Amino acid sequence: MSEDVRLYIVTDDPAKASLDVLGCFLSEVPSFIRIVTDAVEVSGIPSGSRCLGYWCAWNSRRLSDAQLAWEELRSFENRRLEGVSEAFFSRIDEWNTKRRQAESDRLASIVAEYAIHESQGGPPAENPQKQRWF
Repeated sequence: MSEDVRLYIVTDDPAKASLDVLGCFLSEVPSFIRIVTDAVEVSGIPSGSRCLGYWCAWNSRRLSDAQLAWEELRSFENRRLEGVSEAFFSRIDEWNTKRRQAESDRLASIVAEYAIHESQGGPPAENPQKQRWF
């Protein structure tokens, strides 16, 4: 079951946007945030959604289709978009803190488990023949 999208990030560089805006890699973006790069996807953002435009290669002489769709979406009176507040960024920071703490705890447990196996002569081999070969 997927969560509702709470933030749309409209960008021309998803990897850079996820690192700069969210502080995580693209593969770690949570399900409640959607990164949009295509003009059709931009046009499909629901009215009243929280959006953030993040452009890395803004060129005023020749805009991409996604940039044009973003500008058009922002100009509609009947399709109000909500901006991103400092409070929302604080919630993203809290999410990142919890995520990093969970990763740190998991890594610590793996290291502790490895240390126990090392002190006992290493983990048992699945196959004694493999142990002799390596």
